[in-house]
Amino acid sequence: MKRLLKFDVKVVTGSIDSTHTDVEDDRVITCDCDLSKKEEVERLFDFASKELGAIDILFANAGFAYYERIETPGYEHIEKIYNTNVLAPIYLSELMAELNKGRDYRVVVTCSAMGKLPIPGYALYSSTKAALDSFFTAYRYELKNEKTVCLVYPIATKTNFFKAAGENTPHLYPVQSAEIVAKSIIEGVLKDKQSVYPSKIFVIFNLILNRVAPFINYFYVIYAKRKFLKWL
Repeated sequence: MKRLLKFDVKVVTGSIDSTHTDVEDDRVITCDCDLSKKEEVERLFDFASKELGAIDILFANAGFAYYERIETPGYEHIEKIYNTNVLAPIYLSELMAELNKGRDYRVVVTCSAMGKLPIPGYALYSSTKAALDSFFTAYRYELKNEKTVCLVYPIATKTNFFKAAGENTPHLYPVQSAEIVAKSIIEGVLKDKQSVYPSKIFVIFNLILNRVAPFINYFYVIYAKRKFLKWL
């Protein structure tokens, strides 16, 4: 947020609890909303449209994870994370397309490295990010300008994400700061990039896994599994 405010912008943020923001600026307008609910997504979008007049860039960054062993059926449990992590970003992108007919706009979606490298303990979360990756990779080519969509693939980031996922949730290597991720996203938007990888390590790692030595993925998953079992 702080990096974004270095530019001449006005921002509307949607969060289930806007009191968590540490940014005090007259250009930032907060809206409490639950993005797991369709009517709340629409309310946020209508609110932003009225406050801003036009929405030039949508940052679809909202999302959460469960760090867990799935042992009992829980439809509502699954529904909540999919509604928030998958349906809300997709629906918001459709609303952006409708609002901005005839003009350029951008949709920046946080997909996560776990969308490409599923991790034990994060089965549901990884699957939601993989769904976003698949949808927007195809959807961008359905648009008049494929650069409308920018996909971001951060690795584990030092935020409250892990704490919210579960008590004493372990961090996985590598880890980066939120500042690095924010800087990479802004630079990516300014350069009209279609994909942003804040971690150079992950770029190399992902290349090795997919093309050079895909068997290495097995060893990383085993490493993650050991951390998960220790956590349990």
